[in-house]
Order: sequence, then structure tokens, then C-alpha cells
Amino acid sequence: MILRKIGLDSSARFAFQSHAHTDHFVSGEVIFATRATKYLSHLKKGGFYREVEFGRTFYIGDFKAKLYPAGHMLGSAGIKLWLDNGMLFYTGDTKWFKLRTAEKSCFPRADFLVIEATFGVPSFTFPSPKEAEKKLVAFVEEALDRGKRPTLYVNQMGKAQEVMKILDVHGITVRPSGEMLKVARIYSKFGVNFGNIDREGDVVLRSYRSPKVENSLSPWELTVSGFGRLKLSNHADFWELMKIVESVRPEKIFTVYGFSGEFARILRGLGHDARPVDKDYDISVLLL
Repeated sequence: MILRKIGLDSSARFAFQSHAHTDHFVSGEVIFATRATKYLSHLKKGGFYREVEFGRTFYIGDFKAKLYPAGHMLGSAGIKLWLDNGMLFYTGDTKWFKLRTAEKSCFPRADFLVIEATFGVPSFTFPSPKEAEKKLVAFVEEALDRGKRPTLYVNQMGKAQEVMKILDVHGITVRPSGEMLKVARIYSKFGVNFGNIDREGDVVLRSYRSPKVENSLSPWELTVSGFGRLKLSNHADFWELMKIVESVRPEKIFTVYGFSGEFARILRGLGHDARPVDKDYDISVLLL
């Protein structure tokens, strides 16, 4: 997304990067992000990052701005920008409900809202994180009671650490991949610690497996994702997205990623001024 030559999860001279997942990596002369996002991104890429604290006013190009926790993963952020004709809030990937390993999200009032729509249709209705946690622990405990070693397929950055922390709280050891361990070490620098890592752990964690092959999994293997069998998602589901819209109370809404067209159509049906935009689109002209 481009706003008058400022990149919002897009490469530009001055760019904002909302979090450290590779599909949101940007390049630029200066990349604005939280400290955690910088550390996590440097596991895979270089670049000059300017660290910005949540809630502290700064300038990106000519725009006054402020970051708010997005709740998607450690360090993830949304950005509020002060424009000549109002305030714009860009969410990046986000979550309404609190996860164990991410900061609680916050959504400020704004005139314009750019919101992700990864799960922007009503068929995506997830259990709350607490309910999903109960299902996860029940699956693991049943496998262990039967003498099996369960295997969980997870995104190596963000989801893996969330699952590790959940199992840690419940006294269950884990055997993660080397990449997951690298990420976990950075999480620990920010106060998210794991006391359950063991080379012979009760639960094996492997890199995310496509839900298209779910039927090939054994009864003791499970994909943990909004697209998997166990819906522990670090994205907002449809109803969480609606809560965010209600919280921000924007005059205009721009939907991006995933089901952006469908979500915008639903919002228009509810009386909102909403339209989908491409992730690399310059929305400046649409804000007039």
C-alpha cells in the first residue's frame, strides 16, 4: 500500500513494516517498525530499521504518525497517520482477541481505515483463543494418554511460539525445529519465555503443512491455522474484523488481502463506504 510515496507494508523510500512475516517484508532507505519486528526480520533480511515504540508520536516522511499494537504476533503494529483531511489507520495483519505471545491490540478512531481481509467472509468464524487452546491441549493429552507423540504443523514464526507457550503453561514439553528455536530466543529477549523446550519433547512441532493435504495426516498430526483443522488463528476472523470496524468508526474503508472484495461488498451492504484495493495500490487519490 502506497500513500503519497510512503510505503505501508510496501517498499518505498520511507516504509512502514507492520510485522516480521516474510510476505510483509519491505525495503527502503528507512524502514519504520517496532524493535521486536526489527529483531525478528533480521533473522531473514537486512535493512536499516528505525525502531518506534507503541504510542509514541513520530514522523514518517511528512506525516505525523503513531503505532498501535496489532495483536497478530510479537511486535506487530498498525499505524495511524495524520493527513490534511483527516486521520488514516492501517491495520496490517491483526487480531481482536488477545494471544499469549502478542501485545493486546488497540484500534484508534480514524476517518479512513485500511483493514486486512484475510478471513473477511462470515464462513470464517473461529473459536476464541481460550476455546482453541482447550481443544489443542485436549488433542495433545489424548495422544499422550494413548502412548503417541503428537505432531503439530505450524507457521515457524508467531504461531509456533504461541503453541509453545500454550503447551508450556500446561506443563507439556515440545521439540521445535531449529528455525522455531531462533525465533523463540528473540521472543525471550522481549519477556516471552519458554521453559518446555526439550530435545525429546512430548510434542513435535514442524513447519506449516497445507490444509489441502489434511486427509493424509495421521490421527495424531494436526495443522494449527485458520485454514487448518484446529482454528487457532493469529488473524481476525470475520466477526473480529467487524468489531474493528465498529471500534474505528471510519468514514471510508479500504479492504486489502484475502477476501477483500467480498468483505468490502458486505460492508457496503451494511451502509459503509467501502472498496477493495490492491496491496501495492497508491490510495492517495481515494482519500480526496
